[in-house]
Amino acid sequence: MSKSTLKDNLVNIIRNEIENGVYEVNDMLPREIDYQEKYGISRITVRSAMSELQSLGYIEKIKGKGTFVRRTKISEPLLKIDGTSPQMKAKGLIPKVEEASISIIGADKSLAKIFNIPLNTPLYKLDRIRFLNDVKIGYFTSYLRSDYTLSLDSSIYNTMLLYPYLEKTHNIVVNKVEQSLSATLADKDIAKRLNCDVNEAILVLKRRAYISDFQTPYEYTIARYIGSKYEYYLELER
Repeated sequence: MSKSTLKDNLVNIIRNEIENGVYEVNDMLPREIDYQEKYGISRITVRSAMSELQSLGYIEKIKGKGTFVRRTKISEPLLKIDGTSPQMKAKGLIPKVEEASISIIGADKSLAKIFNIPLNTPLYKLDRIRFLNDVKIGYFTSYLRSDYTLSLDSSIYNTMLLYPYLEKTHNIVVNKVEQSLSATLADKDIAKRLNCDVNEAILVLKRRAYISDFQTPYEYTIARYIGSKYEYYLELER
């Protein structure tokens, strides 16, 4: 039997166990050596099967802890403005933000073009990690115009999602967004922030957000999602 067939068989065995409830979300799977001994296969075959299961969104390997069952991909509508959706809450998905860090930077050439402002114009830069049910799924970098004064206390941005915070504290209401999707591979920085592997597939969402006071964007965000955990969908009617 070929190595690829052995790998595929193990993928199917573990996937069926997860789908049939033998292992539930957040359960830890047996060690790699346990699968080696149980099925008489090599370590390389087991690791290859685990990598495929992770890319499919069934499991997550956490360094120093083990391999855990995860949800299949989290789906969210692309055409929305708010940072959460009723569908997610209805599925019991609880969002939160951690590791927020805010600072003031000068606009480089790329940002100056996006915001239509001179080079080195002050902008707020806000980094944060998005979680769903305590699982890291996305790394966000947002740039915001400095026309409105925002707090430089980073801890504030761990307590609320960005748009509800802006509306509640500054009466800033985003009423239009433009979004684009692309794909990339995780570099060392993204892998470290999201606890994923270097070169793991990453979904990149770029968003320009507008408020009524501006013809140019008020906010520009780059969101990087682990591709095995997240997807966007569109609903079209004719």
